[in-house]
Amino acid sequence: MGGTVFWMSRYKIVRASDAETHSQEGGETTRFLATALETDGRVSIFDSALPQGGSAPWHYHETDDEIFYVISGEVEFGVADQETAARAGDLVIVGPNVARRFAARVDSRLLVINAPGGPSEGFLRDMMNLEEAPTAEDEARFGTKYGTHLGKP
Repeated sequence: MGGTVFWMSRYKIVRASDAETHSQEGGETTRFLATALETDGRVSIFDSALPQGGSAPWHYHETDDEIFYVISGEVEFGVADQETAARAGDLVIVGPNVARRFAARVDSRLLVINAPGGPSEGFLRDMMNLEEAPTAEDEARFGTKYGTHLGKP
């Protein structure tokens, strides 16, 4: 048989108070619960609190699946050409190159999972730290650097 396989333990306990957190004034607060660095690039997991009206514009990802689990509240999703309201306990899965957007109808909380992990983290860090709406230069940078594009494909 082949060579010896060594198993390494990898684990981390994440306390919400210790998680990397990004907030927009009067808008979304996102905690990075698991990053690509911690999961060998397999997945990124975010806990996002959205106030009523908090939203993400139409966008799409070149490579990652994005999974939204509604913990509380009600969130309107646009996916491709479909509009739907998701409530606590509902799950929305969107694959690569499929346009998506969302808006909280009431104060809401989402668990967002991106696989593979990595690009979504950089995109969120950059987006959440903008003081104004993204410029055309920002949008081009997001597409090149993270494979995430504002608008529809």
